[in-house]
Amino acid sequence: MAKGSLYGAMVISAQDMQLIIVDVKRQAVIERVSAPIHLGNDLFAGKRIDPERSDEVVTILQRFLQLLKDYNVTDYRLVASHTITRAENIDYIRDHIYIMTGVTLHFMTVNEESLFSYEAAQLLPNFNELISGRTVLMQVGASMVHFMMFVDGHLTLTRELFLGPLQVATQLQNLEHKVESYQEVLSDYLHSKLVSLYQYLPDEPFDKVILMGSKLNLLENLIPKGKRYVQLSRKDFDKQFQSVVQMTPQDMLNQNNLPADQVNEVLPLFLLLDEVFNHLHTKSVHLTDFKVIDGCVVDEEMSRKKHSRNTDAVSQVMLGAAYELARRFHVDERHQQSVVLFATQLFDRLKKIHGLGSRERLLLQLAAILQDSGLFIDSTQHAFHSEYIINHSEMLGLRADEQVEVAAIARYHSSETVSADLSRFNITMDNRLVMVKLAAILRLADALDDSRLHKISKISVSIKKPEIIIHATANDDIELETWTFNGKRKFFEEVYGMTPILRRTGRF
Repeated sequence: MAKGSLYGAMVISAQDMQLIIVDVKRQAVIERVSAPIHLGNDLFAGKRIDPERSDEVVTILQRFLQLLKDYNVTDYRLVASHTITRAENIDYIRDHIYIMTGVTLHFMTVNEESLFSYEAAQLLPNFNELISGRTVLMQVGASMVHFMMFVDGHLTLTRELFLGPLQVATQLQNLEHKVESYQEVLSDYLHSKLVSLYQYLPDEPFDKVILMGSKLNLLENLIPKGKRYVQLSRKDFDKQFQSVVQMTPQDMLNQNNLPADQVNEVLPLFLLLDEVFNHLHTKSVHLTDFKVIDGCVVDEEMSRKKHSRNTDAVSQVMLGAAYELARRFHVDERHQQSVVLFATQLFDRLKKIHGLGSRERLLLQLAAILQDSGLFIDSTQHAFHSEYIINHSEMLGLRADEQVEVAAIARYHSSETVSADLSRFNITMDNRLVMVKLAAILRLADALDDSRLHKISKISVSIKKPEIIIHATANDDIELETWTFNGKRKFFEEVYGMTPILRRTGRF
């Protein structure tokens, strides 16, 4: 059944629930509503969500569902922010929601949340211009702050830190009335946590910051009515900062119509921003009220387009982030380039054999980029360490199961045999099948440059069942590559039931 033009996105975050209804074809917002719900207070204090809050979620969701019904929207999705999914009883909450409403709650990973922030920021009319220099995209949530560093239009670093205003305020609340200068303690605390970000940044300034997120109440008041974006000079921000730090909690309530339970988050937020802007030598702040939910809509719009997502800007950003991660672990770039090229070519030319699509092609590329990252730790078991690095790094845009797949594909690119018992991977049987198919291809691609001397300049593939002939153009001997290839092809034979044969062409 074809999807209708109306689509609904719903997001549960630490302090509110949001619904947006859009006409995807016209790219027009039909309705946007939100309702406060204080899940974060329970979560940060006790790592669990109170069952009464679960009932509140259901009540709000039922109102949202009625609104969707009023607009005849049948295509919608409910997601929870990464902060919410960390609750120890989140599975109970999810089950309760399904029983009471019939709606399945989907969990966002940090990687997906970062991607949705990036996609939301792309709605800015001058986004490409903004990231053309040295720019930071900063998304501020209740518990986490996401950083994306752009240099000349390329994403060079992603980082998330548990420094959201609600998180910080909750952690330090016992100190507020026990220390002489709470503001100074807050500043020191924030600086100590931001050092882990600063150590990866070059000395050059990042003069522009794109600022967005759910915790910018006071700043968003500066956006002109009817607009969704405003540019502030550093002087403008400093003026706002000085005003805020001199306010008493009662002043904030009286002057800004701020909810009483959010007053203690204001100082951590502004001190965080001031610290970051000072370190980056920021000159201009580009403030927008676009949020993660807007990115969810953009992602849906893109998924409905007929062209391959592997060629769109988002996929290129995902690949760029993987390359930057590989550089952090000093991966051999020439070998990496060869393996990525050969893996992609094999995938494309064996499409009738593996039956996979563009998303799987992207997963293969990510694994090829990062397969040797573990060499930074240990050369004898580098594939094992590559798996660990991938599983414990920020992989922009990947679902949790996809991250496991990419890590496993990278692990099994070496001579280690994939265990017959794949139950250790917390993914579905279909995901496991994709994993072994891609790992078998990556093994062959890696073998084609086993000497790391880049002897093979290009390959061609012909399928003559039960064999797959790979013609490798080389002007040097490829005895080592052939020997390695023949050793690694056994796994390919087990997966595909066909035998790959490597043949050299070219003068020698």
